[in-house]
Formats: sequence, C-alpha cells, structure tokens
Amino acid sequence: MRPWDLLTTAFLNLWRRKFRAFLTVLGMVIGVSSILVMVSLGIGIKEATIESFAGTGSLTVIRVNAWSYQESSNGMGMSKEVTLNKKSLEAFQKLSGVTYVMPMVEGWGMLKSGNYATDVSILGVTKPAMEAFGIQLAEGKAPGGKKSGSYEMVLGAYTLNNFYNTNTYRPAVDREGNPKVRLSSRMQLTFDYNNVHNNQQYDMAEMEPTTPKGKMYSIKPVGVMGMEGNEFSWYCLMEMDSFERLLKENKAFLGDDIGKKYNQVLVKCESIDHVRPVKEQIEAMGYGTYSLQDAVEMAQESTKRVQYLLGAIGGVALLVAAIGIMNTMMMSIFERTREIGIIKVLGCRMGNIAGLFLAEAALIGLFGGALGLGLSYGIAALLNALLQGAGLKSIIPASLAFGAVVFSILVALIAGLYPAIRAMRLSPLAAIRNE
Repeated sequence: MRPWDLLTTAFLNLWRRKFRAFLTVLGMVIGVSSILVMVSLGIGIKEATIESFAGTGSLTVIRVNAWSYQESSNGMGMSKEVTLNKKSLEAFQKLSGVTYVMPMVEGWGMLKSGNYATDVSILGVTKPAMEAFGIQLAEGKAPGGKKSGSYEMVLGAYTLNNFYNTNTYRPAVDREGNPKVRLSSRMQLTFDYNNVHNNQQYDMAEMEPTTPKGKMYSIKPVGVMGMEGNEFSWYCLMEMDSFERLLKENKAFLGDDIGKKYNQVLVKCESIDHVRPVKEQIEAMGYGTYSLQDAVEMAQESTKRVQYLLGAIGGVALLVAAIGIMNTMMMSIFERTREIGIIKVLGCRMGNIAGLFLAEAALIGLFGGALGLGLSYGIAALLNALLQGAGLKSIIPASLAFGAVVFSILVALIAGLYPAIRAMRLSPLAAIRNE
C-alpha cells in the first residue's frame, strides 16, 4: 500500500468516528498547548532576567579590580591587592576576544557656579571608549581637551539638579522645580573643598593657612549624560589626558597614588560567548574580576528549575492525551476485529495493518499538535497583554513551535504502537468469526 493511500484510508477511518476522533484530538490540543504555554513562560522569565541585567550594564563587559580573592591553606578566603597599570591594560588588550580596554580614571571634586555648588564624580574618557562602551549623551558632544583656557566637560544626568546654595544649602531650583544653573552657565571645578566652604585650617602662631588652597579651573559644559540604559549616567566626563593632568596637579587633595595605578579597568569583549574565557584568562593573571554574566548565570540556574517545573506540569496533560490516543486505538481494534480478519485473509501484509493504525495515531498527533500550537499563540498573546505591567511575557520561538508539533506526532505514534502490534497479531480466523 502506498503511503498516500495509507494516509487517506487512515483519515477516512477517523472521519467515520468523528466525535471520538474529535475528543481524542482535543486531548492532544490541550496537552500540546499546556506544555507549550508552560515552556514559553519559562523562556519569557529567562529573557526578562537577561533584559533586566542588560539594562544595568553591558553583558559583554568585564570589570577587573585591583583586589583578587584567594583561598589560603586553611580554607579561609582572603583578598590580595594587585597592581593595575598601563602594562596590565596592554596585556588585557592582547587577549583573544577583547575589543577595547578602558581604565576607570576617576576623581571627586566640586563644581561651582556663582553662589551655587555641587559635588561631582568625574570620569576620564576618550571618544573611542565612549563608542565602545555605549556611553550615551542626552545632548551635546563628547568632551575635548583644554580650549581657550577652559576644560570641556559633559555633566552627569543629575548634576544640574544637584546644585545648592552654599550659604543656605537650599536646592538651586526655581518655583517650578527647574534648575537655576544651566548648561550655558559659567562654572569652575576645584578638588579643594575649602574653595567652596572656607573650612581651611590656620596656623594660629603665623595666622597663615596650614596648606595652600587648591586651584580653581574654568569649565565649559558641552553636553549632558543620558539617563536611560546608561550605567555611567551619574558621572561627569572629561577628556582622559586633560583629566589625568588635573589629577596629578591635585595629589595633595586626592592622594599620592593618583595616576600611578588604577582601581578598576573595564574590558569589552566581542560577544557574550567571549566573556567567560576572557574572564578566566584575566583571573589566571591574578586579578579579581566581575561581570554581569556571573549574575545572569546564577539567575539562569534558578529559572531552569522553574522551566523544568512548568514543563513537567504541561507534560502531565500531554501524558493524559497519549493515554487517550491509546484508548481510542484499542477501542478501534475491538470494533474493527472482523474487518482486520477479512483484509488479512485477502492477503494484506502485516506491516500495512500496523501502518494503518500508526497512520491514524500520527494524524491525531498532527491535528492535535497544529491546533494546540494555534491555541498556544492565542493564549501567549493574552498572557502578554495581562502580564505586561509585571515585566513577564510568554515567548514561543519558531524552534519550539516546530518541535512541539513533531513531538506531538512522536507521542501519538508511541501511544499507537501497542494497539498497532495488537492488530497485526490478531488471528485471521478468530477475527472473521468475531461478531
């Protein structure tokens, strides 16, 4: 019997018992849709977790610290300080999979504009580093060096809102809550807080300051940092070389280690797949590392358990559907015993008889899988509308959709295997005599 004839005959046999076939297919629809929706929710939880971490920083960035964690001989952990300098940067840049290395050249000072001032954290950057690490500006341009006696600076996303009156310590905002200090305002930068608050100590004998005041530097704001999806938004940015010169000039206020070594270095990798091997190589050099990929992997281990649980719940419904298919096939054998006996006497091969019942089971699996897939997409759309505010979603990738239909056919074939063997082994004479 040709495959097409086999499928046509199987379909006609199911059509003769439409209601029973409908109920059996309905069981498969419920089973397939249950397991699809459950697994899609697990995938959605996983994707939501990755997106939440991606929103706090790039998943392809490794933070290399000046401290490494080592386990001592007695099993107790201890931290060891390591040196991060320009030689370290060169070594990191040579690693396979690394696209860019940026030292975190940081400093803390105060911006002053008339009677208003605010504390700021400043980061030295270059234009290539800003592009590589996705440092975004809400407006303006990247900072250049010193021009016309003023240093260019990109203000942090919240800097203008943080200015306060140095006499009253009240926020520098108008009645509408808008900042009085604007991007166009004249500003000065100092690393000596005495230039703003006049807390300088004096030698009572000489009536002179114990330490000279720090310099005031003219600042020209050229931009403002973006707020959304930007882990550097709270920094003010200055051109790297210019900022390093300012740090060296103000060692008295910032410490003698400024400019000699770095506390942290950012390593940008080509893709997420490169993060783990690059991280392991840097740790082998003796440096401490951290990446969001570590947190993502821990979260994924937790979501895997949720996925297994959800899949198991959906699998129960599919198991019940498989039992329903087996029951339908067995009932069909009892009802068609005489028919089976006649076609055996007429010379039908055993394989064709088994193939006929397996084809019926496969069609039930195909219809159930296809209809279940359609129902799953409808339920997923409904869940996404309901769960939108909760940050969860149901995702059915193409591979899962195709796999669900194929899996439903396989489950149906397995469920129909025993009835098919039972039909094949029926005695022709006993079958013909059966009423």
